[in-house]
Amino acid sequence: MITTPNRPTSYTARSTNAGRILAAIRWPFTNKFASPIWLALRLYIAWIWFQMSMSKFQAGWLTSDPVGTMFKMIEKGSIAVPLPFYRGVAGALLDAGISPMLSHSMPFLEMAVALSFASGVLVPAAAVGAILLNINIVLSGMGTPAFDGPIITSQILFLMSYRVVGAIGFEGLARRILKAAVQAVRPARLARLQRG
Repeated sequence: MITTPNRPTSYTARSTNAGRILAAIRWPFTNKFASPIWLALRLYIAWIWFQMSMSKFQAGWLTSDPVGTMFKMIEKGSIAVPLPFYRGVAGALLDAGISPMLSHSMPFLEMAVALSFASGVLVPAAAVGAILLNINIVLSGMGTPAFDGPIITSQILFLMSYRVVGAIGFEGLARRILKAAVQAVRPARLARLQRG
């Protein structure tokens, strides 16, 4: 007869309690019933990105080069930056001549992040881009850790909850539309390949 060793009751109780605590911590990141929480946070962060984008459209970022002006001020030391190496980054970007492209694309990038968060489509990918944009804003001295820090934290939480963050949204519909489009293109492509 084979028997298993009996563990003390206190050990079992501790492991059960630890399992419960771990399950409670994991719950919002893995359970679809947490989706309304993520939807509320997504919509709030989307609204912030939307406002930032619209303010740039209204300020004329598509017809001017405010990023170039900002880089010149950073390089000269007129704008305080949290890390001194960013002055060299600003100078290198100016020398490369890409500041007009950055100025013109910034409002569209911010709008894309806002639309992704609001719709629930590609939220983890948008969160990665948004984190990079926020970090760049803070490093340039234009943002503050007090304002941008909670936004970055929210976006990191979006990444951690990648399984359920877009559960309430249009990602499923977008997948079905994309799948139908690919299936519609494949037969035409195969027919062209067979003819040619």
